[in-house]
Amino acid sequence: MNLNLKALFPSYRYYRTKPTQLSYDSYIFYHHQTKEWFSISKHEVSQRDYQWLTVFYTEATSSLFQASDTWYEFIYSNGDIPSNLSFNKARVIQITFINENPPLEALKEALYNFFQEDTILIQVTTNQFLLIEPKSLSMNEKEDFIALIRTIEADFYVRIQLYLGEFYEIDKKFPYKFQREAQWFKECLHLRFAEPYYSFQTIFPILLTQQLPTSILKFLEEQIIIPLKSDRELLETVKTFYECGLNISLTSKKLHMHRNTLTYRLSKFQEITNINIKNLDGAILVYFASYLWSFLQNAQK
Repeated sequence: MNLNLKALFPSYRYYRTKPTQLSYDSYIFYHHQTKEWFSISKHEVSQRDYQWLTVFYTEATSSLFQASDTWYEFIYSNGDIPSNLSFNKARVIQITFINENPPLEALKEALYNFFQEDTILIQVTTNQFLLIEPKSLSMNEKEDFIALIRTIEADFYVRIQLYLGEFYEIDKKFPYKFQREAQWFKECLHLRFAEPYYSFQTIFPILLTQQLPTSILKFLEEQIIIPLKSDRELLETVKTFYECGLNISLTSKKLHMHRNTLTYRLSKFQEITNINIKNLDGAILVYFASYLWSFLQNAQK
């Protein structure tokens, strides 16, 4: 994207190398393609300006100039591999706060308390953090992160979206692997899915659905989505049934639904769609149809 930022913002100042310090009155941004830095006075940047600037550029914050600077340079700016590491594998946990002005210092403290001491926290923008978690220290699973999200949202009145990355060797390929995950996360957020927790396992059906040929998407719409329009919750019921391992008792408990009602709804779905819900082929169709339904609903908003 080629913008004449100087014409839009009179205070625009270009830097060939990274500025050595931040200014309280200015935003500093980094352009990954040209590897250039620039600053703009905060007085000239409206909330809307700030939102589109952070879409195309990375905002520099104080953390970029402190201990986490080496990691930031490594994963964003083709910098050297951090030296004197006590671990050889790590994952990147991406955390985005939906709120415009989250309580940053309090949130940092809460995150530090949740993770082990050697976990590295990087504040990328005013509402985005990265956590570099060593594999040797990792003890947290999906349920732990969901509990963390719920706790922070309740304590600080913020909304969180978190992406749990995979563990990778810390080598020259590490930044590329992180950027790939960052792009996947960004695509899911762009689709306006309301999930607070993401990982490759959860986003895989979403990304794959986007790549399906039009003819297959049309078939799913005609054979499953359109026939179910009169009962929109039926597809979610079957999807939850699969998520509960085809367990009637667990599904009825999760949906707060009587077993007989659940059995009736499963039979009704099978009758309408002609999909055998008790085999893997049926599960695949249902999952793709459920994500396609979400796409269509988002497109209508």
